[in-house]
Amino acid sequence: MKTITQTPTFTSYVRLISCNTYQSLRSASLLFGLLILLSLASCKKTIDVVTLGQPGNVPTQNQNRPGQVYPVGKTLETPITTTIGPAGGMLTSADKRLTINVPAGAVETAQQFSIQPISSTGPQSLGNAFRLSPHGVTFKKPVTLRVTYDPATLSGTVAEVLALAYQNEKGIWMLAAKGKVDTVAHTVSVETTHFSDWAILERAKLLPEIGFVKPGEKLGLEVMVLDDNLLVPMTTDTEVPAPYQSPTQLVDVSSWKLAGLGTLTPAIWKASYLAPATVPARNPVAVSIKLNGPTTIDGKPFGELWLVSTIYVGEEGLMYRINGGKWVHTISPQGVQVLNTPAGKLLNMNSGITADGNNLGVTIQSLQPPVESDELSMITYSGMNMPWTPDGSGAMFNLADAKARTNYKHFYHVGKVVYPSPGGITFYQFGKAGGYVIGKFEIGKGEGFNEQGSVGTVRIEGHFRIKRAN
Repeated sequence: MKTITQTPTFTSYVRLISCNTYQSLRSASLLFGLLILLSLASCKKTIDVVTLGQPGNVPTQNQNRPGQVYPVGKTLETPITTTIGPAGGMLTSADKRLTINVPAGAVETAQQFSIQPISSTGPQSLGNAFRLSPHGVTFKKPVTLRVTYDPATLSGTVAEVLALAYQNEKGIWMLAAKGKVDTVAHTVSVETTHFSDWAILERAKLLPEIGFVKPGEKLGLEVMVLDDNLLVPMTTDTEVPAPYQSPTQLVDVSSWKLAGLGTLTPAIWKASYLAPATVPARNPVAVSIKLNGPTTIDGKPFGELWLVSTIYVGEEGLMYRINGGKWVHTISPQGVQVLNTPAGKLLNMNSGITADGNNLGVTIQSLQPPVESDELSMITYSGMNMPWTPDGSGAMFNLADAKARTNYKHFYHVGKVVYPSPGGITFYQFGKAGGYVIGKFEIGKGEGFNEQGSVGTVRIEGHFRIKRAN
């Protein structure tokens, strides 16, 4: 085992707020529904013999990895529908992420096609999933599905390992064969003769993709993969088991790197990062590992593909910034609460008041608290990102700046039509009482309001590490 030390080189049970007046914005409560499904199975597989830092063989293990059954996702918005007949046609989701291209001759009679955003239960899913219909119809010609991804959301992974997958009637997610990734247009596409629930899955990931650690403390990292033939084009649909460890044949275990202050101790496909005693000037730091290569994907050569984990070193609280400006650190004296309400258990997280005394308030709430996790475990888990939904069925957010007399929201208007902001919120850890609640959020286009009305849109990003109160 070697140690690397480097010098410098983050629905509702009340009514959705009204956008008409500042007073209604201040008085409304925000809620969101958030589902985290953590499904990690201990399993075995034959691995290559490797040497890391010093002589010694890695024990071989036999992996038995059948397809994992996952729950069905919950609806997030109403479906977009259209009628397409034998002449063919096209349908695009409301958020413009997914496009269905139906060629002429795919259906013999007019059919109603629909796209409905749902929460994704697929392992290592990138964003929400989509429920496509008609169900139970086999198309005469393949229909093309094309999903757009945002490169900024590819934390801990790379575009080349993305794949479209669907959930079959047994609840098992299937990696679709012959999928293609266009790293220029930022799309993942596939041809299919049937519809189901579809999502983009990340076939390889370095966890935590976004890490949070206090000065002088340790954080565990590890590579998780979905299938063995990571960079080999799939010719048949493949069942997706739970994400698993020991992917030694898929990563270069000698390639661990640290960019920033601290100490990195590799251990084959895992590593441990020790943060410096004080918050570094360069924050966050980055830890990376290379996938084995070179390789060719869809005829394109790739010499090096790196998985990167971004690690924030800092104290407790919530940090955010607007339009890439200065980071603002707020404190959360009440901690994260889980309250009993008439509508069920309510996750309530409020953070505010800065060092300069400005009265700020960031509110995040959920009627579906995340699953509790063990913060002391060296094994880390990937959270599920939930998109912002203006109708109150999903994630919701409010940032109140008393000094500027402005409230920033998780949606924006074009005329009288309300659109959800790009981005979402992700929980990476939800500890028991006294433990930490850790995560990040991003609002790609959030609208601000004051007494006069809209003040335009901004981009807000942030991360939090707050103790749970109960």
